[in-house]
Amino acid sequence: MTFVTPTESSFHFSCISVQETFDALNQLNSRKSPGLDGISVKLLKDTSDVIAQPLANIFNLSLQTAIFPDEWKIAKVSPVFKEGNKTDCGNYRPISVISVVAKLFEGLVYNQLRTFIADNSILVEQQSGFRSQHSTETALLGSTNEWLYNMDSGLINGVLFLDLKKAFDTVDHEI
Repeated sequence: MTFVTPTESSFHFSCISVQETFDALNQLNSRKSPGLDGISVKLLKDTSDVIAQPLANIFNLSLQTAIFPDEWKIAKVSPVFKEGNKTDCGNYRPISVISVVAKLFEGLVYNQLRTFIADNSILVEQQSGFRSQHSTETALLGSTNEWLYNMDSGLINGVLFLDLKKAFDTVDHEI
């Protein structure tokens, strides 16, 4: 089974409007931490009517040139304890805090990609990751429903569960 439906359409970034930028600025969560640049969400929201135009220009220039500013690539990384022995480094996960402006840009780009994927029905309905109104819970409910349907139909289910606790560490990032 394939989880991606081929499409004849090609994706191209659209210009990000001043209004989109203004709206995104005002929808930022004020409780989020600033990145290493020290620019707070409150400052961005309070000045949104003044900075929306220049930010939209910067975002569009980045999309046109395919250059993402180096300053936006720098993150403040903090270890957050998960569970188990606190002296075991493997029991911590890294949390990266990037610049609020970079996060804003990321959100605007994400919206364009999400819209294209939805409009072209690229992902199958069963795809739960990275989709609003979908979670591991909805994925499990869908699988459980399919297994019960199979059992009611007299079929046998074969299920393999894998513990991917350290999945990121096992991926060959070179490929």
